[in-house]
Amino acid sequence: MNKLLVALYDTQGYMRALAEYFGKKNFLLESRLFTKAESLNDFLKEKQPDVLLLGEDVDRSSLRYLDRAGHLVILSEGNCVSEGMGEYPLIFKYQSADTILKEIFAIMEGKENYHSAIGKSVCGPTEVLGIYHLYGAPLAVHQICQDREEIPEKCLFVNMELFDGGRNGSRAAGEDSRGLSEMIFYLKQKNEKLALKLRQLVQQRDGIDHLDPAADFRDLYSLSREDVDRLLTVLANETGYERVIFDIGFLTDTALYLLYCCDRIYIPKARNSWEESQADGLEKLLIREGLEEVIESIHYVTG
Repeated sequence: MNKLLVALYDTQGYMRALAEYFGKKNFLLESRLFTKAESLNDFLKEKQPDVLLLGEDVDRSSLRYLDRAGHLVILSEGNCVSEGMGEYPLIFKYQSADTILKEIFAIMEGKENYHSAIGKSVCGPTEVLGIYHLYGAPLAVHQICQDREEIPEKCLFVNMELFDGGRNGSRAAGEDSRGLSEMIFYLKQKNEKLALKLRQLVQQRDGIDHLDPAADFRDLYSLSREDVDRLLTVLANETGYERVIFDIGFLTDTALYLLYCCDRIYIPKARNSWEESQADGLEKLLIREGLEEVIESIHYVTG
């Protein structure tokens, strides 16, 4: 998933705080605030923003290339909309910046099923859980399911550790498995039969389907956000899995995005001051990246 590009055009000064809030969400989007028509025109001539946010007071006769914006959205005071503005979706401006951003995402999803912009909507009814090995402490599947209902009949465990010693029921030492490396290859190829390929790669152990770890750690680092979106979409729409558990043992921009897509994230409780500092560092990173929602999804459990 590329970052969502949002352009804001404001001649009255009331979008500045909104632009600052968008700037803090730099993990998900890139925003540009314009106060002069000529500057916005120059930008639109070169760029195609996913969203162009205008006030209802804007005189559109001075703006060119508006058709280059994926969505033109009006920030409204709730008054009668200016002539010609009625064809565009409205967002009430006197509400929180977070609510405005969610409404922008809802507009995009409703019109184009733009699931990439909001991550969590990709899997719909499929529950997505994550295990993150912040300091290398392992967690078994039963440990993260103890506060949930019992493991559903259709459950998939995806091993995304850099190196695996079989501790989570993955392949035995020396056993050859195509696993996640081959799945990543098919994701990159945009293969139309991903669900079929996945079924061929899955191994069942202890009543749970497993996708074995990558044969080469570099395959994990090659994953993009688009790859994650494609995988989640296939899992939700073409496999029938009720729950998918990602066992994540690395940290990249894509791994952060996968954590963002998880309904719940399980991390072992810190056992000493060093581990406490690691957990604190992770939360500070998430705040810096505008991913406070991820912190709310984290559950620290006894390893």
